[in-house]
Formats: sequence, structure tokens, C-alpha cells
Amino acid sequence: MPCTCCEPPASGDYEGMFDTEWASKEADAYVRDGLEARAERLIAYLLENCTGPLRVLDIGSGAGGVHHELLRRGLADSAVAVEASSAYIAAAREIGERLGQDSQVHYVHGDFTTAAAVIDSAEVVILDRVICCYPHLKELLGASVNKAERYLALSYPRERWWVRLAFGLFNVYLKIKRKDFRTFVHPHSDVHSIAERNGLEPVHAETVGFWQITVYERVSSGSIA
Repeated sequence: MPCTCCEPPASGDYEGMFDTEWASKEADAYVRDGLEARAERLIAYLLENCTGPLRVLDIGSGAGGVHHELLRRGLADSAVAVEASSAYIAAAREIGERLGQDSQVHYVHGDFTTAAAVIDSAEVVILDRVICCYPHLKELLGASVNKAERYLALSYPRERWWVRLAFGLFNVYLKIKRKDFRTFVHPHSDVHSIAERNGLEPVHAETVGFWQITVYERVSSGSIA
């Protein structure tokens, strides 16, 4: 059952933005086509370099494609998925039931920065297109890195003028539509600083379209390959 102790964040209308229609489209696309290229590359380093089973914490899990795939491919044996949109959680649960994974995933509805205190650490922490949806990078990423026992895998907007332009135009559209939700292109230097200050070092980086993908490993841990 979803956790009821953690209210969704007040920094944006996540329920209104990621509603049933949005979540259903994302879930249908995953069921039909599999992971998007960005998400596939996000987990590729883990699939190629690690042996399971691993415990996964999927923050801002959306329709659950990432943790569903890690479970389906045998790298993970359990996952905790934290999501601020109840529609996303419902969509992810439905997919999990189809895949026979419903007993392997625990869903938490709320803001991870609030929920973190009652969530256990995991060997792998995933944030796929999440920090770009949250204004307070230090709070969100700081809470996330503290839960990463071995790996932290992130996808976030590239620092390119055309990426900033696209995100800026999308925010204008959201304002016109009177949506409270906004997107953010956080400085990569801040992302790296928070991760490294908390004992993580980058072991893989690549770009896919608009997205930067970075995988960090905890310095004190040995290889699990």
C-alpha cells in the first residue's frame, strides 16, 4: 500500500501535471515499446557492470519503467518507488501486476525530501528526469545520495543553450495554461558537487538527446561486478 505519511511537494502541482491521462500515455508507451532511449541508457551501465540481485530505490519513478525493467531483467530483486503523482503510482502498479512484480515493489506517494527519513537505503538509487522537476536541488539530491549504498544513476537536462531554450519555452506554455508546475536546468557543477561531497564519484557519463546521464559509485565500495 502507498505510504500516507508524506505529503506531495508544495513546490509544484505534480498531481495536476502528471494526471491520469499523462500517466496512462507513458505507461502505454512503455508496455508497447519498452524503455525510452534515455532510460535504457540510464540503466545500461548497471546491467553491463553489475551482478544482482540488488535493492533499488527509484525516486520520481513515474510509470515505473526503470524499476520494472531492472526487476524483469534480473538485476534487481526488490524496489521502493517514490512518486508525487498518485496517477503515476496507479499506472506503475498496474504494469507491475501484469509483469507479476507486485510483491517486489513498495510504492510511496509523496515528496522524497519528506519521505526520506522513513525510507531505507538501497544499493542503487535512480533519478530519471527528476531533478529537472524540482526547484530545490540541494535538498532533493542531498537526500538521495545519502540513500545510495553503491550507485546513484541520474538523467537530467544538458547544459546547452538549445536545451535551456526548450525548457524555457515549455515553462512559458505551462504559465499560459495556468499550471503551477515548472521545469529546471540545474548547473551540472552543483550536481557533481553534491554527489562528490557525499562520497560518490562519477564512473560513467554520456548524453542522449536533451539528457545528460551520469552514474556515480560510492568511493568506499568495491566493484560488485
